[in-house]
Amino acid sequence: MYGISPIGLGHATRSIVVVRELMRKGADVRVFSGGKAAEFIRQGGLPVDSMVEDVVPRVVDGEMRGVAWWYLRSWLAQRRNVRRVARLFESYGPDVVVCDEEFSGMAVAGERGVRRAFISDELELGFARGWLARRIEKRVEGWYKRLQGSVELLIIPDDGEDSGNRRYVGPIVRAPTMSRDEARRRYGLPAGKIVLFSMSGSGVGRELLEKAVAAVGRTGIPDLHMVVTGNRGERLGGGNVLDLGVVLDNQDLVQCADLVISTAGKSTIDEAAAAGTPIVAIPIRHHVEQERNAAALGYSADDSQRLEALIDDKLGRREKPRTFVGEEVASRLILAL
Repeated sequence: MYGISPIGLGHATRSIVVVRELMRKGADVRVFSGGKAAEFIRQGGLPVDSMVEDVVPRVVDGEMRGVAWWYLRSWLAQRRNVRRVARLFESYGPDVVVCDEEFSGMAVAGERGVRRAFISDELELGFARGWLARRIEKRVEGWYKRLQGSVELLIIPDDGEDSGNRRYVGPIVRAPTMSRDEARRRYGLPAGKIVLFSMSGSGVGRELLEKAVAAVGRTGIPDLHMVVTGNRGERLGGGNVLDLGVVLDNQDLVQCADLVISTAGKSTIDEAAAAGTPIVAIPIRHHVEQERNAAALGYSADDSQRLEALIDDKLGRREKPRTFVGEEVASRLILAL
């Protein structure tokens, strides 16, 4: 059984790659997730049980808000999820349970003594700001650390040094399905330079999108166009903006863009690195995972105020594409259980 967090699409995009590799190696994999992530997985051609839920953090003016309430609502959702996954567990009787930041599958497997592999690049919390949120987060973090230490295999899709049950497998990315020219034709991209705004799969980042559109318009660069993916709100249109909504194989657009702007999600950052496409990653303020991802590239939330200069500096400065094999290493480790 393979559980995938329903928050956003980053967990789903990398899990699809691992699941396919496990299947290629002969495993019978039963996937469960929920919400938009389950819909995305199904569109990608994989059967999925849509049954778990989770709560998207509240973002206002590019900043996380209401963290205490977010933790509480997530805990209530977790209680409902455990009951649902327990029924699925009885139906499938798995030999191994793998979860990409999905916690109910870990809880049910732990109670039944089934071997567990947990996939995460967010091993430290740090979202809380107010005193109540910090007190709640301290308890959550204690529980999370115990979970990390108790699983047989903790897979981290990043570079690092293995220790204990931790295995660093490197980034897990989707390979392009077509060439850059084919992607331009497939999605009807205009001639000229392309800035791809890759919106968070959870739908947050509207404020950054509006700033990016304005910044592209101010650059004065001839034949510069903005392509938007992942937007779940009102579609943008007109002028030099093409809004494609949610795109299944977004990695194809990342590959053919001259610059990517995103809210510092790891999947988009890794896909840009794999393609050699320059990226401007602006984190949601107080979203500790995104702030870490952005800081590693030299960006911070304050950079949203200087997008015009960053576009002018980074546009078209491609690097050598990188090859990642995280899914192969992860699948081999999982099957070794």
